[in-house]
Amino acid sequence: MDKLPGDYIAGFVDGEGCFALKFRRDIKPERKNKPVYFYWDIEFAIVLRKDDEEIIKNIRDTLACGRISVNRSGQVRYSVNRIDDLLDKVVPFFERYRLRAKKRFDFELWTEALEILSKNQQTKTKRKGIGFARIEWKKDDLKRLIEIQEEMREFKSKRNDWKWITQIKK
Repeated sequence: MDKLPGDYIAGFVDGEGCFALKFRRDIKPERKNKPVYFYWDIEFAIVLRKDDEEIIKNIRDTLACGRISVNRSGQVRYSVNRIDDLLDKVVPFFERYRLRAKKRFDFELWTEALEILSKNQQTKTKRKGIGFARIEWKKDDLKRLIEIQEEMREFKSKRNDWKWITQIKK
């Protein structure tokens, strides 16, 4: 695949890219009592028609991270979810090749959220049998993530609040 010029990709992302910060709720119906889990998810994505798959592949190859998928409605989706790839590849790329439209403000907020999520992500413990241990979230970090998500709404399509997220805002 061809690598693309950085300024071309930045312009493309200004129009078609998405810097997403989501607060997710998952229910595990297969488990006893159907537990509910809440978590933050962060992503960089581009969604286009299937006939534009070649440009998506070139962007992925230039950034050297992420995955491509095709949905049933004929859209091709490039996404990067790994925090390490976002921090080490996506953020430096867009710091070097600046976004020029209002998406640059979205990117700045998203980058701040990424840094908060990175320092609060799960880490492996050294004790055998434990698996993962969650770092204690600082209350200010959670509060700031909610504020960032609200500030980012200005740059997104209009969406309704989730009923369950209002409980966390209090």
